[in-house]
Amino acid sequence: MRYLGIDYGDKKIGLAFGDSEAGVAVPLEVIQNTGDDIQQKIADRIKSEQIDEVVIGVPLSTVEGPGSPQLEKTRSFIKQLQEVVSIPVHEEDERYTTAESIRLQREEGAEAADDALAAMLVLQAYLDQN
Repeated sequence: MRYLGIDYGDKKIGLAFGDSEAGVAVPLEVIQNTGDDIQQKIADRIKSEQIDEVVIGVPLSTVEGPGSPQLEKTRSFIKQLQEVVSIPVHEEDERYTTAESIRLQREEGAEAADDALAAMLVLQAYLDQN
């Protein structure tokens, strides 16, 4: 199966590609969050890349209580994306992915943008569990 990993942000959205046979995710690119039409742009990308499933990072909290404003925005984005695609869309905890992506850039010399690396880490975590 072919997967698209997404690290959703208000301004930028990181994308990663993964394959269940190889069990590996790789960073793709970062796109600008253009607002209302972004779901359709991603749906078009899903179709052109023949993606089977989508995995989106959600900023879950380490403490009990109501979700953060970013969690609400991300879940709204997920709901809107599900309205324009006919493939499964999964949530994956994205805690610490930004910090880990920065570490990969600094310590490992990763050349991909941090948002694309975060999308890769989200997708890799999902692939590792499934």
